[in-house]
Amino acid sequence: MGESMGIPMLSSSRARAVCSDTSCVQRRQAWREGTVSSEQQTERVLQQLEHNVSILWTKHLDEREVSRKISSLQTTEALKNGSCIWHRRFQDTTGGWVDKWIWLGYAKTGHKTYRPLHLVLCQKQGETWITVLTVYDPSHSDGLWDQTFTQRMCWHTDPL
Repeated sequence: MGESMGIPMLSSSRARAVCSDTSCVQRRQAWREGTVSSEQQTERVLQQLEHNVSILWTKHLDEREVSRKISSLQTTEALKNGSCIWHRRFQDTTGGWVDKWIWLGYAKTGHKTYRPLHLVLCQKQGETWITVLTVYDPSHSDGLWDQTFTQRMCWHTDPL
């Protein structure tokens, strides 16, 4: 692996390889901890959606949909058919608990053609709604995700 401007480069074959940078190795370990309960978290969110929990669509989400050329219908479709690929529970500044999920779903773009989408969801303790914070297409982040878009491979923000 070569380096460019201090950023470890993945092989030029475009195969999704695991980044060996020390910071990425540490973050990947933390990522794995967040994937342990992904099946349970999928069931938890899907049950809420089936019981018509309110969805809060943020202004930030609206802006990202426009800038990333993702329609609100695609975002909704990905939410409905998706699953949790990562979850973390943490305390906010007021001491309350917040659940945060990265959700992978697919949106139909043509005949037998689907676009992968990651949605970032959160729910504060006691809230009766789920907030959709942002959406992005992980296939546009070459080298950051494995071929299934479920495992983060690298945390560098520059294209590799």
